[in-house]
Amino acid sequence: MYITQEYAPLFTEGGLGLTSRALPAALQSERGIRHDLVLPYYPWLVERSGHRVEEVCRLPARSVAGVRAEATVVRLLDHGGPCEVYLVRADRWYARGGLYRDESYVEFPDAVERAAFFGWCVAEWVRRTGIRYDLVHANDWQSGAALAHLAAARRDGQRPRLLMNIHSAVYQGALTGPPDELGLPEEAVATLLRAPGEASLLLLGLLSADAAVTCSPAYAAGLAGEFDGTAVGRALADLSLSGIVSGVDPGVWHPGAAGRPTQPFDPADPESVEAGKQLNKLRLQHRLGLREDDGIPVLGVCSRLVAEKGTDLLLDGLRPLLRAGRAQLVLVGPAVAELRGACDELVDELPGAVACLPRFDQEVAWLVYAGSDFTVMPSRAEPCGLNQLIAMAYGTLPVVTRVGGLADTVTDIRTAPADGTGFFIPEQTAEAVRQTVMEALDWLRADPDAVAAARGRALAQDWSWSRTAAEFSSLYSQLTEGSTG
Repeated sequence: MYITQEYAPLFTEGGLGLTSRALPAALQSERGIRHDLVLPYYPWLVERSGHRVEEVCRLPARSVAGVRAEATVVRLLDHGGPCEVYLVRADRWYARGGLYRDESYVEFPDAVERAAFFGWCVAEWVRRTGIRYDLVHANDWQSGAALAHLAAARRDGQRPRLLMNIHSAVYQGALTGPPDELGLPEEAVATLLRAPGEASLLLLGLLSADAAVTCSPAYAAGLAGEFDGTAVGRALADLSLSGIVSGVDPGVWHPGAAGRPTQPFDPADPESVEAGKQLNKLRLQHRLGLREDDGIPVLGVCSRLVAEKGTDLLLDGLRPLLRAGRAQLVLVGPAVAELRGACDELVDELPGAVACLPRFDQEVAWLVYAGSDFTVMPSRAEPCGLNQLIAMAYGTLPVVTRVGGLADTVTDIRTAPADGTGFFIPEQTAEAVRQTVMEALDWLRADPDAVAAARGRALAQDWSWSRTAAEFSSLYSQLTEGSTG
């Protein structure tokens, strides 16, 4: 069973949705490991998608934090993937206009409470149906309560084995009230009470799990240092946290795909790559109202626009270059209020040079990756960073900070000219962003042959989910060996 909050392209805000769509599918189709996915039912998104559902289980009412609500588990039909997808419908908790945040991109104040309700529903559904899973792969802190309930329901040595996958430890689901109001098992409440000031659903999930994994080896190593001496750090050490780099779905992200707003090009043919990227740049500029000029560099960013991603550094660092006409900037993704305002101000100041779409749009994203010269990611933390992997699949070179998965997947052109695929920003400052992007722009203009070679290297890399699935299959085998059903 794979517990998640997102499933692309229907219910998604970022990389978790892409991962939830692709990794279980690859494990099932290529490795023969059957996966059932379970996530919340988002009424407005199900209705908008037009997908049908069928009821499979009704759960009794449950009180969490003084809110008594019922839930129904339904199967999502005709979603196009090989795995079964189950949705926990609890409109009292999930009938809202966002997955995690409101219209102003502010996190729902009862996020912990509704995750606790969701976790109980998952475990109760498993108990009532009698399904005997070998392993439960749970994602992020919103799955912490589910792991606690599932752990409490098994006897020592029994399955399911429990795996916690941390996509970003920035978000932990910190408790703001007493844990005994969350409908958790008694032992889980006692566990959280032993961690005053540090209690969170992430910590609960880790303490309930048999193993933990994150999205890159570098991020795993970084977390060990970042949380050293804390309750989360001790839990990670006990679980021997490992890191597996995520992948890119070629069925969604491929420069040669037809029937899209992009001009297809052959990633193995340098002339086709050059012509395709120039034409896609013009299509991107036309689509978003930028000045149409295939000779001006385009910096494309598809990301949540939040401090964690370094969006403030991006805007402050690039402003002088954009004012000087050195490049154009395209931003696609939801933003927190203060950064949304800063993006709007930049668009107003530099019309025709800057475009911002404050939501994810698949068609525009295809154009951004296919038509941009660089993607800029001055992230303060980046567990894996699917955006740089997708960008490289289109020959768009990443300019990134050396953190987490960015450090594991990008090679600097300046220090390794024969192997480089991008540029590292040496410091997490706006000035370092500006200076590094200037160097990248100068290189782009001065050495077309080196640019074509770097694009070819980026396009030739294998960041497929098949590679990721092989590593997860090995991890699953290690976890389930010797456990009883």
